[in-house]
Amino acid sequence: MSTAEEPSSGLNGATAVERRILLIEDSTVLSRRLVDLLSEPGRIAVAAQAATQADAVLRLQEATYDVLVVDIELAEGNGVAVIRQARQLYPPEVQPLIVVLTNYASDFVRDHCFAAGADYFLDKMRDIALLKAVVVDGRSKWAPPAVSH
Repeated sequence: MSTAEEPSSGLNGATAVERRILLIEDSTVLSRRLVDLLSEPGRIAVAAQAATQADAVLRLQEATYDVLVVDIELAEGNGVAVIRQARQLYPPEVQPLIVVLTNYASDFVRDHCFAAGADYFLDKMRDIALLKAVVVDGRSKWAPPAVSH
């Protein structure tokens, strides 16, 4: 088990598990910025990255992630196909939170992403400041409801 998967004790004594992110983005500059934005030891970490559809699907087959941050336009392939693949690969009880982060923020693209299985749709230019809060607190609508004890 890697340290990213081991529980860590929070300030209030509660055990928390670091959320593992798969970042699917083909811009090297933006990827570096997003890794900095989304890295908070003990809470969230970019566990893997992919720049193409094939690379993203390979990462999804190799490991499980709590969150996928997906760009639509990739160097090869597209993020919508990755979203569909992720929803098929993961069983219902461990569906990841899928956040689309794109420059193509039209209603048509948004609807297409939601139909494929995205949970959130953010515009790179307008909504990037919202990304961290969504990644930390968001829950996939595709996962079964949390059971309260």
